[in-house]
Amino acid sequence: MRVFRNEMGVGYILAIIFGVGVILVGCAPTFNSLNDPVASFSTFKSYRWSTDSSTSRQNSLIEKNVRYYADASLKNKGFTLVPDRPDFVIAMNYETDYYRPYELRVLNLYVYGMQTKEPIWQGTASGTIKVDAASPDLAEAVKNILMNFPPKR
Repeated sequence: MRVFRNEMGVGYILAIIFGVGVILVGCAPTFNSLNDPVASFSTFKSYRWSTDSSTSRQNSLIEKNVRYYADASLKNKGFTLVPDRPDFVIAMNYETDYYRPYELRVLNLYVYGMQTKEPIWQGTASGTIKVDAASPDLAEAVKNILMNFPPKR
């Protein structure tokens, strides 16, 4: 009977460890992207940010940080930020956690082609994304979203 109790104790401890692991992994952001299968990304060299007021001004500090990280990532990929006549336009939207103002639940980046003015790519991070200055979460989220842009053919 003593052996049975020890096995139960080990099983119980393993179940707790597994449960805590599932909870912790469930909080980590997930990243997805979707693109127009016929869009040609190979000619893209320049971009600008959308000035459409419906997709911005939720929180200008969050937006400035997202732009900062995205600009650095896109520059590393060889894209140039220009004021006019870009090859594509980027827009963003996000959801903050109402009870935790320094956390995002979702961050979306959208790419629109200048020729068609239609969305041709979307990248999303969903989960807990901390946006306070001490956390690397937002920088990592933007980097991971743009990892799949432009899509490889």
